[in-house]
Amino acid sequence: MFTSYMFNKLKIKYVNQIFLIFAFAFCSISVHAERLPSKQKWIKSTIQSMTLREQIAQLFVIACHPRQGEEAVDRMMETIHKEQLGGIIWGECQPTQYIHLLNRAQSQARVPLIVTIDAEWGISMRIDSVIRFPQQLTLGAIQENDLIYQFGVEVARQCKEIGVHINFAPVVDVNNNPKNPVINMRSFGENKYNVTEKGYAYMKGMHDGGILTTLKHFPGHGDTDQDSHQVLPIISHGIDRLSDVELYPFRELINRGATGVMTAHLLVPALSPKSAPSASAASLSSANIIPTSQSKEVCTDLLQKKLKFKGLVVTDGLEMRGAYAHGDTNKVALYALMAGNDILEIPVSISKSIDEIEIAVKNRLISKRFIQKKCKKILAAKYDLGLHKGFTPLNPLGIVERLNPPSAQELRSTLSEAAITLLSNKGALPLSPENVHYIEVGQGGAFREVMEANGVENVYKINANDSKERLDSLASLLDSASQASTQTVVVGCHSVPRGRSALVYGVDSPLFDFLQMIAKEHYVVLVFFGNPYTLANFKDLEHFLALVVAYDNSDEAQIASANALLGKLPFMGKLPVTINTKYQEGFGITTTF
Repeated sequence: MFTSYMFNKLKIKYVNQIFLIFAFAFCSISVHAERLPSKQKWIKSTIQSMTLREQIAQLFVIACHPRQGEEAVDRMMETIHKEQLGGIIWGECQPTQYIHLLNRAQSQARVPLIVTIDAEWGISMRIDSVIRFPQQLTLGAIQENDLIYQFGVEVARQCKEIGVHINFAPVVDVNNNPKNPVINMRSFGENKYNVTEKGYAYMKGMHDGGILTTLKHFPGHGDTDQDSHQVLPIISHGIDRLSDVELYPFRELINRGATGVMTAHLLVPALSPKSAPSASAASLSSANIIPTSQSKEVCTDLLQKKLKFKGLVVTDGLEMRGAYAHGDTNKVALYALMAGNDILEIPVSISKSIDEIEIAVKNRLISKRFIQKKCKKILAAKYDLGLHKGFTPLNPLGIVERLNPPSAQELRSTLSEAAITLLSNKGALPLSPENVHYIEVGQGGAFREVMEANGVENVYKINANDSKERLDSLASLLDSASQASTQTVVVGCHSVPRGRSALVYGVDSPLFDFLQMIAKEHYVVLVFFGNPYTLANFKDLEHFLALVVAYDNSDEAQIASANALLGKLPFMGKLPVTINTKYQEGFGITTTF
């Protein structure tokens, strides 16, 4: 029989067990509360100390352009102080000036600013007196991805020296349009796999160096012949092609730990059905035009839901014309925020943009809770970067020397050496300096010095805009010299411009015709120090005895090219883009002279 004594004994036993369970749970919660909360506590207390307007302001990044003058800088400082903005991005300036201005800007913010920069090829993209590393297309020619990783580590080191937290790099657009005026040399090339692996190596190097990165320009700015700084480019591919090519690097690198993605100002009807499918350049003022940077289908549904990206979503500059092709510049930041972006970069007017978001909250278009959620995401990033501890002013003394150590110069030279690409060699290389005539087109001092140091005595200097008469005179001189002895003519094409003009270089001048003419009559080695796409402007490259692509006209590229011609360095690079049917992406002759 179950006695009352036994019942009471059993009740005490289970009560004790229940007590122990609750005690253990309470202890676990207490221990967890000790661990978890420092970050959450800081975020919560910081949010509570802010007005709604200040919470909105944390989402904005303002630009600093010291070269616009003191008044522009003072206005920027005043805006940071008045609005308590979240971040800053740097325009061109000198290193010591930069440090002083950064210290001043940080002193205006109660919550330290996130400092960002466009440093795709290192901080020399914005800060002068710093080693200029190659652009990404040059790096796309390198076969050893560990060198790209080392480059990423060095760029991170540079960033940390000047207090930068986020580098808006790497560019992972697949540049499959040779006429692209804005991506072009900024891309690793036209092969999605090469772009992805180089992008990963660069990204990982920066991550390991303690810098956050931003893949750009989502969903892919490579296949357009228009510039989103000026217009709203249209990409009309279907979803299958976009998924296979444009989205591929983003998808892969998100899966490998990307910390940020920058959204582009593009019109891609296949990804954003609300955009006009038949939109043309003439109709881009229509209200139904939605740039991808302001499309919920792109920024939230595709990027954050389908691709499962959890990091920071950053707009491209909202002052770009492509961002406000459909209307009011002051509402662009609101639209971008509602679409799913976290960081709103450089609107035309930050204060008016904040006004519009405040009005949207008041009108219940978006909620205070939505703003708090976005603000918490920014504050969480700041905490992870150590900014909850405050800002320690940087020391400007010796900054130029710290930014340019011998190891950085050595890496710069190594990258150039690894990129030099040999496209043809009909017995001309390695070069024997005897009876060599060197034609310098533009400024090629470093190349010339190496050639002269190795015995080349006959040097001729011309410019890309020289008259046909001047070029004919040089041709006659070469003809006379060739009658005396067999000769090799080395042409260094140093004057190739950057940007859009590189794509038409040589088309409207007699230079290319002159080079092709002497190539038919002499043994000519052409070394091209510039954008490889430009070589497509030659009518016939087959007459050159040897053809070398050096990608840029830096001293490092010139020295590496000269040494490779002389057999002192191997040719190791491969074309990252297609020039013509013979010289396609991935082509390059490797040597072991």
